[in-house]
Amino acid sequence: MSEQISDAWHSDELHRATNGLLFTSEGDLPFQEVSIAGGASSWPLTPDRFAVLIGEPGAPVVEWSLDRLFARHIELVHPSDVVLQGVRPRFLALRDLLHASLQDLRVFRIGEVNVRYYIVGADAARNLTGIIAQALET
Repeated sequence: MSEQISDAWHSDELHRATNGLLFTSEGDLPFQEVSIAGGASSWPLTPDRFAVLIGEPGAPVVEWSLDRLFARHIELVHPSDVVLQGVRPRFLALRDLLHASLQDLRVFRIGEVNVRYYIVGADAARNLTGIIAQALET
């Protein structure tokens, strides 16, 4: 079974939802798509087993909820922040798309300063697929 991570976009709908959308942190970065062929065959995974699956055994990893991750872009956006208010509908749509497209959706936070949030679930072919949000958190 191949467990290679690919950043190739295989979902036009997901690509459209994330195209030009930045995950805001101390470094605003675009989303990347991730797919691990056959990765959902042993789903659900513990955080430590997920770290091994992506080739980072021993990395600091914790599980989050998607609502917690997207809160800074949806619920916690200050009313006077016109930039984030402007992209808030896109984050709502992305959240809904992820829930509708992936089974057993999970979020794994990996790293301490240069953090990656893997938002993944099982697709119809039992691949582990989703997106990665990168953040700089000091």
